[in-house]
Amino acid sequence: MLQITMQYGTSSTATGIWSAALNGDLGRVKYLIQKAADPSQPDSAGYTALHYASRNGHYAVCQFLLESGAKCDAQTHGGATALHRASYCGHTDIARLLLSHGSNPRLVDADGMTSLHKVSGERVERTKLECGHGVPDPGGGLRSWRLGPQEAETRERQKLDEEKRRRLERFNSSRTNLENLADLEKLVQRRKEKRLKRRVPPKAPQPEVKPQPQAQQEPVGLEVFLKAAAENQEALIDKYLADGGDPNAHDKLHRTALHWACLKGHCELVNKLLEAGAAVDTRDLLDRTPVFWACRRGHLDILKQLLNRGAQVNARDKIWSTPLHVAVRTGHCDCLEHLIACGARIDAQDKEGDTALHEAVRHGRYRAMKLLLLYGAALGVRNAASVTPVQLARDWQRGIQEALQAHVRHTRTRC
Repeated sequence: MLQITMQYGTSSTATGIWSAALNGDLGRVKYLIQKAADPSQPDSAGYTALHYASRNGHYAVCQFLLESGAKCDAQTHGGATALHRASYCGHTDIARLLLSHGSNPRLVDADGMTSLHKVSGERVERTKLECGHGVPDPGGGLRSWRLGPQEAETRERQKLDEEKRRRLERFNSSRTNLENLADLEKLVQRRKEKRLKRRVPPKAPQPEVKPQPQAQQEPVGLEVFLKAAAENQEALIDKYLADGGDPNAHDKLHRTALHWACLKGHCELVNKLLEAGAAVDTRDLLDRTPVFWACRRGHLDILKQLLNRGAQVNARDKIWSTPLHVAVRTGHCDCLEHLIACGARIDAQDKEGDTALHEAVRHGRYRAMKLLLLYGAALGVRNAASVTPVQLARDWQRGIQEALQAHVRHTRTRC
């Protein structure tokens, strides 16, 4: 114990165990656990030591943390578990270790994604697996978006054939068999009767009604104001601002009306809030500014409006992501290109050392990759796991997929 103390010192156990797990320092992790450090204590973004060790592939550290009582299904503020992180980064042995300790592969993150969704592979096979074994569908509807190009083309052709068949049936059912002149006369008479029925007598002129003055509305509270910003209810917004309400007021997660208006794409409301004095770089609980929210949904017009008002193009959230990272993850290439044109740092790294090019490769954003390379993104940048975007593009997720599928099949067999 004396040697361990001399080697690792007496730094804060809270921050020390996260850093040690991130760097794979098993000796320091053991020392801090002996010093009564909580293996499941989260940081400001909800990450525990097990999240960091799973993300960077430190098997021995993960095993020791689990044996020390670390919660294997602890979730970050974004809903990610350690199994999400291991699956996301292709660490097969750690995924098996977490599953053996009871980690739930059906838990979903804030984007509705399970651990299985984080793994690349045959989309059709994954769809069959999810349909048959109860893994939730984040889209909440038909899974045509998971099909490959050939299956999608076949389905589209089947829809066209079905529509042609229905049109032909309607045409055949509407045809009238005319055997003689009497049948023709009956048909003409029925058509005349239908035309007479369709005729509507002219409406009598309505007396002009003068608008009555509206009664004074009740004061608009903060909760109603934020909901009105999300639903673009201008009357309530105007009432709140006219009564002297603070346009920078926020909820318990520090989300302001400007955050909601940028997320929902209400361009005119964004301009009204900015004119009323809303701070253009106000931050929520995860340090995300309205620029992050606009890039998340791909609202290019709002992004331009915010940047013209002086918003920071290289702002960082609590995990050091920039708006460029968000635009790449969500696949909004028009926002990506505008951010680069406005001075976004193309090789900026997040807390895990990933650049926008790392994210484009990881999420399969082919068009975003082409744009980043066109604008000079570096191929040799290494993240915290010492992996470059080129190395990340290799087919290293097959093992993760097989492990998750085997676990889901085993769970269904037991049930």
